[in-house]
Amino acid sequence: MQPEYDLAALKSFFKENSSFVILSHCRPDGDAYGSAIGLGLILKDLGKKVVVHIEEGLQEHFRFLPGSSILQTPPPQAPDPCAKIILVDCSNANRPGSYFESWSRKVDLNFDHHIDNTLFATLNVVDPQASSTSEVIFRCIEKLSLPCSKEAASNFYVGLLTDTNAFCFRSFPPETFELAAKLVRLGADPEQLSVFSFRNYPLSRFYLLREVLNQTQFVEQSQIAFYILTQDMYQRTGSVPGESENFLYYLQMVNSVIVAFMLEELSPVLTRLSLRSSKNFDVRQVASKFGGGGHKQAAGARLKLGLEEAKRAVLSEIKALLR
Repeated sequence: MQPEYDLAALKSFFKENSSFVILSHCRPDGDAYGSAIGLGLILKDLGKKVVVHIEEGLQEHFRFLPGSSILQTPPPQAPDPCAKIILVDCSNANRPGSYFESWSRKVDLNFDHHIDNTLFATLNVVDPQASSTSEVIFRCIEKLSLPCSKEAASNFYVGLLTDTNAFCFRSFPPETFELAAKLVRLGADPEQLSVFSFRNYPLSRFYLLREVLNQTQFVEQSQIAFYILTQDMYQRTGSVPGESENFLYYLQMVNSVIVAFMLEELSPVLTRLSLRSSKNFDVRQVASKFGGGGHKQAAGARLKLGLEEAKRAVLSEIKALLR
């Protein structure tokens, strides 16, 4: 796992600059938060001025993350021209949201682990073999011999933990476990962080899950499982979009399921697609057909289609690849 980048240039970037703005993607997950907050804490401990921002702010579920008060909400104004822009866990420069586009600023540093990353920054540190962006950043921190506090280590650990689904995915090497052990030695608490990451949800999430499971469909000899999320479902259950994260894992518990996907209504003509797979089925191939991307076992896209049209289109692509 040796991403190609200029370590000397990275060292100079952190040493010679005093102000940084760290951004991650919309609909944040544990790695988006963990990598952004963890890196922010590292730079703050170096005496740097740091702004960390994610469009939706800090979701209730992730308020346990140590040092999360560094996250700024609402969106910051266009930063000082001297501030350096860092994007984490973003495969392209459009992922942070519309506010970033309005700044008309170039990206100075890109930390990521997506294979379809477009290498959009002046300095790109991208390792598709890494389990998470948190892993990519921590390996750089090690190589640069920068201090890593217990709080930063805990954030990076949550990034590893959530992006590997509690280390259940098969797409990362043994070195990832060794890196997790290093983070534990630095003070990350595996039991506590696991409980907070996977057993720390509001009751509304379970009302939403009940509706999802009640309408889940299985097709193609139960090799494909999917469900649809509508705005009405959120309203009925008193839940918010972030609470539907990881519902696809319940569908993958069925031993016949090879591909599980979710379609979420964003508007009458815009649908969000999320896919998960097992048994060597590459869902990235499906997502790419609709302008999306991701990883072999986890990918997504946004379709400029209504729910029914999107369902037909996605099912058609998956069935063709299964045959």
